[in-house]
Amino acid sequence: MAPFIVIEGIDGSGKGTQAELLRKRLEGGGVDVALTFEPTRGPIGRIIRDHMKDPFLDDRTLALLFAADRIEHIEKEVSPALSEGRTVISDRYAYSSIAYQGQTVDPDWVGVVNSDALRPDLVVVLDMGSSEVRGRIEGRGTVDCFEEDLSFLEGVRDMFLSMSGGDHLPENLMTRFLVLDATEDPEKISDVIWKSVTSISSP
Repeated sequence: MAPFIVIEGIDGSGKGTQAELLRKRLEGGGVDVALTFEPTRGPIGRIIRDHMKDPFLDDRTLALLFAADRIEHIEKEVSPALSEGRTVISDRYAYSSIAYQGQTVDPDWVGVVNSDALRPDLVVVLDMGSSEVRGRIEGRGTVDCFEEDLSFLEGVRDMFLSMSGGDHLPENLMTRFLVLDATEDPEKISDVIWKSVTSISSP
């Protein structure tokens, strides 16, 4: 099966940029790539996106909705692409649920409700402090409910780093982590990701 790669990090850390750079490099080498993201554009993902603009769900319900959206994401996009031999790159995955929803509910419980999620081959964490992403977030012109509180984002950052050491992860989400300084030049970051991705040997 082809590799499944996840790009994670707090809002504004450059996930979308690195996912796109990786896609271009892989396709330039003749690799068929499926670039995807969470929350999805499906019906559950749309509810989540509406909540992010104007919150109306309680925290546990939101965590369950993310998990449900992920099930659809895996069944309708990720698994079919991998079965076709396509490399999958996902901008966010279950680790974001644990990091974000784990700020207000038990992160181990969030891990449990994602215990059926497919294990990725590599998780790239783009590490950046909340104060450093402030300008990036404000420069976009729109701020969702997760981006308003920088102390919240700092907690999310800490959770990503904790997960890279194996904390709060169910067995199915234990995998190889690559933590990178997201303040570095994007091309330099891309080079490091590229080396790690090309070292993955498909079964």
